[in-house]
Amino acid sequence: MALHSAEQNVANKQLLNALVADPARREISRINPRRLLGAYYTPDALANILATWALAPENGNVLDPSFGGCAFLNAATTILASRGVSKPGERVFGVDVDPTCMEYVHKDQNLVEKNCIIRDFLSLSPKNIPGAPFHTIIGNPPYVRHHWFNGTIRKAGRTAMAAAGVTLPETASAWAYFLIHTLSFIAKNGRLAMLVPEAILQADYATVVRDLLTSRFDHVCLVHIRDRLFEGTDEAVVAVAASQYGGKKGTLRVEAVEHSEDLAAVLNIPKGGRSTSHLTTQKGRRIDSQTVQLLGELEQHSATKKISDVATVRVGLVTGANKYFIRNAKNLKQIGIPQESWVQLVSRTRWLSGLDFTKEDLQELVEADQQAILVRPTPASKKAPGIKQWIDEGIKADVHKRYKCTIRDPWFRVDPKTIPDAFATCTRMGAPLLVLNEAGCRCTNALHAMYWHCRSDALPPAIAVGFLTSAVSVWAELHGRRYGGGVLKMEPGTLNRTPVPIVQSAEDAFDELNKLIRNGREAEARKRADDLVLGDQLGLPKKDIQRLQQAHAQLMTQRRPTRNGTNHG
Repeated sequence: MALHSAEQNVANKQLLNALVADPARREISRINPRRLLGAYYTPDALANILATWALAPENGNVLDPSFGGCAFLNAATTILASRGVSKPGERVFGVDVDPTCMEYVHKDQNLVEKNCIIRDFLSLSPKNIPGAPFHTIIGNPPYVRHHWFNGTIRKAGRTAMAAAGVTLPETASAWAYFLIHTLSFIAKNGRLAMLVPEAILQADYATVVRDLLTSRFDHVCLVHIRDRLFEGTDEAVVAVAASQYGGKKGTLRVEAVEHSEDLAAVLNIPKGGRSTSHLTTQKGRRIDSQTVQLLGELEQHSATKKISDVATVRVGLVTGANKYFIRNAKNLKQIGIPQESWVQLVSRTRWLSGLDFTKEDLQELVEADQQAILVRPTPASKKAPGIKQWIDEGIKADVHKRYKCTIRDPWFRVDPKTIPDAFATCTRMGAPLLVLNEAGCRCTNALHAMYWHCRSDALPPAIAVGFLTSAVSVWAELHGRRYGGGVLKMEPGTLNRTPVPIVQSAEDAFDELNKLIRNGREAEARKRADDLVLGDQLGLPKKDIQRLQQAHAQLMTQRRPTRNGTNHG
């Protein structure tokens, strides 16, 4: 069912238009088509490792539901041929939505063209693909994010999920739909081996995927691969290796490797053969067992409190259109926005330069024409010429039609919320930071807003110092989420659960540590906090403090992008 020449170009343009529902995004020439399609082709050596494992017990039919550059199809035919299977291409089948992928099929004499279908896999059922059900399913599904996974493509995905009896949140990306849909095509006792984004270990919606895999396979192994394998993206990948489909409810094992060539050894670890000196967390972080035990002991210490014990964490202001609502003073004066409609706020993590954020810090930002002012018209100023011009500007740009604006009345007046007592970083390349709000301003959702509990006797400066310790940094690395570019993201729920060693005497060190951080010596401030809180007050031996510091350095390295063993973080 291959399409050729002019038909390929027409079909490809139709596909790209279907992927992007927002008319403003249909300027295809500005967006890399491979990015829209989520197409990042798998290195041949890695495809061979996964195909070898997946085909180990069988010489039956093989399916790649998004064959792209044919790395997995080629690997499968090569492996089958090496086992003496005649005409191996007749047992190998592929599906892809991009017609240009047929060029790769034509280049390989072992592949059978009629077995390669140009269709949206999510719209197919087993009866649409000859060779089903398949003993082996291998591949690399598209990495299309949820905000581009729209239109007919999303509709097909929803239909496929309904047929599978699974509900995925709106935030789920295309790979999750693909992975779940493949289960309708696999034979009893079959194997699945696929490369998916790191989101399978990190994202909340991935819980549905992991639970489904363990309910359908006897054994499921997720292997985080640290090397960045695909050109044009820093997306980390996880190899999914699931065996014995259709058996009893299975077990989930999470592993991590530095390089893709180490994957084969991990996939073939015999039962009970794993090292006990190190473990890999559910988020794919590798850490030595003694450090985990040490963290557990610190969590149980009487001086340790969860953030939820001392504060309420809320998401910062969500405007729905930051560039429209948040401006600099120069721009607002030019438009003629009256100052009673200005709300000063922090909208960038990098603006936090110490353990407190002061009125002087805020004034410097405003004077430097940083976007530090939220436009929020008061009822009295609504008729001012500048406000009217600003509202008209928003209507012309369709800002009033954006979701967050449609649920406000009026659409242009953002709820300023209560002034928080402190801020906590949401995403940061380094360890998380807790900053006291001495300026009395708001923040956007680039930060978490914190409100101290009246019933807590913990002093805010002591909390901020305790938050600097390696105990918190290591815990955050293990429980936070690696985000784009390798930054650490702390969701509100994760921040709430964060255990912080709090000792009142640490208040005395606040000014000293604040000054160190403001002078660009954050690493020194964190070591000083370790000595004061963990060492002097909690009595932790120096070797244990060093163990935590080393663990933090190693975990930070693990989440930062690498390519061929080189850290790009």
